Amino acid sequence: MIREYDPQQSGRLPEAFSGAGNDLILLGHPCGRGDVLDWVKQFRALPRFPPIVVIGSGDERQIVAAIRAGADDYVGKPGLTNARLVEAVEAVLKGTPWVPVTPPSATDPSITGSQEPLPRNYEIVRKLAHGEIATVYLARQRNAERQLVLKVLHQVADSSTGKALDRFLREYELIARLDHPNVVRIYDFGVADDHAYIAMEYCGGGSLKRRVAGGIDRYEAYRLMRDIAAALGVLHVAGILHRDLKPANVLFRDDGSLALIDFGLAKQVALQAEVTGAGAIFGTPYYMSPEQGHGEPVDVRGDIYSLGVIFYEMLTGSKPYDGDTAMAVIVKHRLAPVPGLPASLREFQPLIQRMLAKRPVDRFQNVEELLAWQP
Repeated sequence: MIREYDPQQSGRLPEAFSGAGNDLILLGHPCGRGDVLDWVKQFRALPRFPPIVVIGSGDERQIVAAIRAGADDYVGKPGLTNARLVEAVEAVLKGTPWVPVTPPSATDPSITGSQEPLPRNYEIVRKLAHGEIATVYLARQRNAERQLVLKVLHQVADSSTGKALDRFLREYELIARLDHPNVVRIYDFGVADDHAYIAMEYCGGGSLKRRVAGGIDRYEAYRLMRDIAAALGVLHVAGILHRDLKPANVLFRDDGSLALIDFGLAKQVALQAEVTGAGAIFGTPYYMSPEQGHGEPVDVRGDIYSLGVIFYEMLTGSKPYDGDTAMAVIVKHRLAPVPGLPASLREFQPLIQRMLAKRPVDRFQNVEELLAWQP
């Protein structure tokens, strides 16, 4: 449900406006006759105010100022599309540490948004995301102090969508056996009235997507890239490809450490044909390797390419390839030259060239090779 407020007609919102009852606030610039930054600062001064996404001119200075003022994300009007707005909203709701003052009841359908049973030993705080296969909640484990993320499959185990359940179970099996500081931790797994669920750690420090919007120092970007690569190395040794690397799938804990999440597209290499079928295209076009975008076989070098896209974006604040359609972006990944970095970042150009090489044979062949590279 969307509530619209026009400050040109109704004036500025009162200082006491708390945002209660809203999951998210979208602020367009200009806000009436005022500056959007003034509104962000007003709202951020209030305790437990909902997440804020600013829709502005796209000016770099405004982006940085909005994030510093307390906005959770920023979308520029020149690049505003339905898909971009949905991506921003989903990323903010998945990554924000904000929770309501009074946790809603798990039986309230306006909160859960679904009919699947929920595990009795968990208390729902709020819904974080709703996908085709599963719904994700921020939850509390009863008789425990910690908050966590609870992912519940929509379909029952004996439905016609058994493949979705199989994929969900494999996702747990793949992640649960890993023990690495940069891979999300799994706390629990089970089935509640034939609905499978996974309980994993909640990372309250926001997403890498949010940090990219605010600007990242080049050496900090290099360090974060290596942390993500280390997590990928553990996955690859276990026979797992992530296949959906993007900034929204890298979250930060309260202590500042990062965790790789969202293995909905992850798989064991040996199970490729069974899980996805030949020629299927999954993932996000902006971060896809050329071979993945064209439905060709992928291996660990595809994840390295996607990490190269993320690294380029962390360094420059923009994606290496853009286009009006998903297919236009996919074609550029295959045919367009590897973009050059600004002069101040040239020390990383050889690294970008290897990570974003068009042919897998020209890239780093594994994470160990990548981590051995020195500027």
